[in-house]
Amino acid sequence: MAVARHLHFGRAAAELHIAQPVLSRQIRALETELHDGRADVSYLRLPADQRGLTVRALTTEPRVVVLPAGHRLAGKDSVAITDLAAERLLQNPDAVPEWRDVATVAAEPVPALAVEEKLENVAAGRGIVVLPLSTATYYTRPDVTFSRIDGIPDNQICLAWVAERRDPLLADFAALA
Repeated sequence: MAVARHLHFGRAAAELHIAQPVLSRQIRALETELHDGRADVSYLRLPADQRGLTVRALTTEPRVVVLPAGHRLAGKDSVAITDLAAERLLQNPDAVPEWRDVATVAAEPVPALAVEEKLENVAAGRGIVVLPLSTATYYTRPDVTFSRIDGIPDNQICLAWVAERRDPLLADFAALA
């Protein structure tokens, strides 16, 4: 509920008096629970595996590319997705299918990293990451910068529940959300 209220993991974590990586892990665990039926409803960002789920769009937010401060594209308000084709993506390419469609290099095989770890890798010049705007603005650092990406849709935030569930309270909750 805190993430939904703030639409920002960092502020939600602060409200809950926990670290943001801990909250991120808990959200991932909850995503596992929308699939096995242990949770009634969950908030998620697309793209996500929607098989077996009913998904309702709630809101959108721009996606940005995070770059090292000295990068050739640093300081631009926005960049085209094609400007990023030769950059090494430090996250699962399925999370950024638009990059995957234009990429001229392979994505760096990296484990699921916390945002802080991704930014450390970007600052070290190992590659780039694409994040929701709220996440990038929360983790402001002097050694990285971000620019909005033109030519890709905004990140979509959705409500999801197991499709087989027909509880009328789920529809009521979705309408309120």
